[in-house]
Amino acid sequence: MIVAGLKLTLLGMAVVFFFLLLLVLFVRISYWLLSEGSARELAAEEAAELNKRMRSVSKKDDGALIAVIGAAVAAHRSRMRSAG
Repeated sequence: MIVAGLKLTLLGMAVVFFFLLLLVLFVRISYWLLSEGSARELAAEEAAELNKRMRSVSKKDDGALIAVIGAAVAAHRSRMRSAG
């Protein structure tokens, strides 16, 4: 009677083990199949968002950026004249 119980226990544990093994394999295969497409889509969305931001920033802040660069160059030149 005890031997039959041990056999049934081992059989149940083996069934659960193989079911979990199949579940892990299924999840890994589905990740492998779906990750390539989603990574491309995500990269395309990020690139589009970055392009959109760059266009809006470059149109609005060109004048201010030129003024800041000019001030920095003038400050550098004045330091170089006074130091040398």
